[in-house]
Amino acid sequence: MTERHNLDDWQLLAHVSQVFRTISDAFTEQVDIPRGQANVLCTVAKRDGLTQSEIAEELSVQGATVTHMLQRLEEAGLVVRRRDADDNRLVRVYITDTGLEKEQSINAQFGALQELIFKGLSEDERVVLRRLLQRISANITGNG
Repeated sequence: MTERHNLDDWQLLAHVSQVFRTISDAFTEQVDIPRGQANVLCTVAKRDGLTQSEIAEELSVQGATVTHMLQRLEEAGLVVRRRDADDNRLVRVYITDTGLEKEQSINAQFGALQELIFKGLSEDERVVLRRLLQRISANITGNG
């Protein structure tokens, strides 16, 4: 890769975002699931029983996008959608045993990716980076 010392900050962010997207696509291909679906599946694994709108909000994507991804995940037997027992208007999403196995594979892949990305950074540097990225994300989404 060429030296990119003279990039403006927005160009650097765009470059890092594109490189991350490309490499994460390659990593998720190894577990046979698109990156977006992997993100939805891991979100459901962390908080089983979310509604589709809660998933969309958490991932900052449109509801229709989540609906489409959930259809694919359900067809693959990775999640199930069921009506809420207390409020029939709500549909909740639950991970299946097969989904949990897939989520473990995804996390293993992204664990390897994290090792690659953060190679040479100390834990303190990672903490600072995490805090800065969270602040940038909040600024972008209007939550800051």
